[in-house]
Amino acid sequence: MARTSLEQLRQQIARLETQAKKLEETEGSRKRKAVSEVRALMRKLGVEVTDLKGPDTPKAPRAAAGKPKKEKSARPPVPVKFRNAESGDTWTGRGRTPKWLAALEAAGRSRDEFKVG
Repeated sequence: MARTSLEQLRQQIARLETQAKKLEETEGSRKRKAVSEVRALMRKLGVEVTDLKGPDTPKAPRAAAGKPKKEKSARPPVPVKFRNAESGDTWTGRGRTPKWLAALEAAGRSRDEFKVG
């Protein structure tokens, strides 16, 4: 009984593969037919491919050159926590300590001197 069902499955697979090939061929022929109809209509009306790009046609996306642009963050900017009154340099307190503040701290000044508010 197992051989019969296995043989039935193989026959069903063969039928399905044949059906899939027919569908692929049908889809391909439909596409080729549509393209030839469009080309014939374009020739009849004197339309060139360049005519298809009008002002209301969306532009094709360009290939990214170099780094992709970062999307804008939905978060509000972080407020400034440290400011050098002499030079106007600022720091939010996030990330690495900026060189201007590290140099002033190395010179013996305190980080608290530059705190805002």
